[in-house]
Amino acid sequence: MLRYDQYGTTIEPPLKSCSRLKSQNFGFSSMKTWQAMYLIIWIAFFQILFILFSPFGEYADLAVHVPIAVAILVLAFISYRGVGQTACPDRIKRITKTTWILALFQGALGVALALGVMLVLGGLYTSVMGFLHVGNALAIITQASSSATAYDMWEEKEFQASQPV
Repeated sequence: MLRYDQYGTTIEPPLKSCSRLKSQNFGFSSMKTWQAMYLIIWIAFFQILFILFSPFGEYADLAVHVPIAVAILVLAFISYRGVGQTACPDRIKRITKTTWILALFQGALGVALALGVMLVLGGLYTSVMGFLHVGNALAIITQASSSATAYDMWEEKEFQASQPV
């Protein structure tokens, strides 16, 4: 039987089989779900700005870009799992799941783009992959913004029935 705290978050027993793990959230145990959701937005935003205006070369950009992308992927998973364990509306859960799927797809696009650049495929291939990679990054920001706002409003009980005019 599932138990919920005052915010509707599922209360889980500690992990028994994995006692070596200090946290279920990859070191982000003290981070609340809504914080992880908003953090995705800002990290992705600054990631885009970094790539657009970076003074470094391609390989230095990649060395910075990859760890930040992995952080976004981890935060998207934490958000997806955290929201899934609450009693929040299903729409918020679906949007958060979509953000997680987009983050996975973004990783695949990033690998394909990096291989295209390294193998000097150039031209149409890198242009199309670059366009898809940037478009997907913007989609992640959009989906994360939507789910973060909705989840935050649900958690703070800000949804109210509208008054007749």
